[in-house]
Amino acid sequence: MSTETEKDQFQNTQWVTIVFVISAVMFGIFLNSSVTEISGYMNLENPSLMGALPVSTAVGVVGAAGGFFGLLRHARAGQFTDLVIIELRKVAWPTREETVNNTMIVIGATLFFSALLAVYDFAWTKLTGLFLYS
Repeated sequence: MSTETEKDQFQNTQWVTIVFVISAVMFGIFLNSSVTEISGYMNLENPSLMGALPVSTAVGVVGAAGGFFGLLRHARAGQFTDLVIIELRKVAWPTREETVNNTMIVIGATLFFSALLAVYDFAWTKLTGLFLYS
């Protein structure tokens, strides 16, 4: 029983780390684009550090690393992510067959209503053409 709980905890830790990495990368991209936009708005150059790395990229990388390690050290962020993972395991996910059937229903309904709107549009165009431009 203990090994199963340890296995679940290990899988949760892996998922939490993946979520934190993705969050940190998104934060780094946001910082990079923000610094680039602000420097462009202020008509400032984006100088390079040691001739290779633009300052905006360096800010993004440092911010991403800081965000990742900040999330790792923040206990409430880890607890929240653990709870989300536990709840997602309780979800009754549809089978492949159910997903394909539901997708076909959505595509069929979309095509039907698109055709119906096209007929209405065509009819209204003809009617307004008769009354307004005759």
